[in-house]
Amino acid sequence: MDTVVDVLKACLPSGPGYLPYYMFGLSIISVGNSLQNYLTLHYSRRLYNGQFVPNPSLPPKSAGFEPQDSTQKLVPASSINAKDSRTTDQVTPLAARLFGTYTFLAAVVRLYASYNLHIAPVYNITIWTYIIALFHFGSEWAVYRSAYLGPPILFPFFFATVGIIWMTSQYSFYVQA
Repeated sequence: MDTVVDVLKACLPSGPGYLPYYMFGLSIISVGNSLQNYLTLHYSRRLYNGQFVPNPSLPPKSAGFEPQDSTQKLVPASSINAKDSRTTDQVTPLAARLFGTYTFLAAVVRLYASYNLHIAPVYNITIWTYIIALFHFGSEWAVYRSAYLGPPILFPFFFATVGIIWMTSQYSFYVQA
């Protein structure tokens, strides 16, 4: 048993403080979340609102405008207050794979950073992964209305906020000039 514990300890980041462990653990969780996005839509559907309808306020197709190319071609079904039989789900296999790929990329950056917090560019790039995640989830909830406010979105809000605050407040402790 001691050998297993020793092997696990050898794999953990050896930097000072607890931030490397936070980032290491969050990276492992993120890899699991990435895999989940490749295997099922179930968990993503818990986070993102599923019912969208064609946007009735878009102009019709013309020589200079194609409604199907608009990023606003769909609106939440609840915003129209109508039962539209053309509802569609924005959580598609493609969207899940894209989200899984982004999440895996962020996990790789954070995992690498957990071992290299003393390098300023690595530290800065890692802070950006948290900012981008917070912006994504915040905009999906507040701007696009494609995410519910509940536990599935509160976890990313929490982890990104903690990461941003912790990393910005401890920059001089970890980064060596």
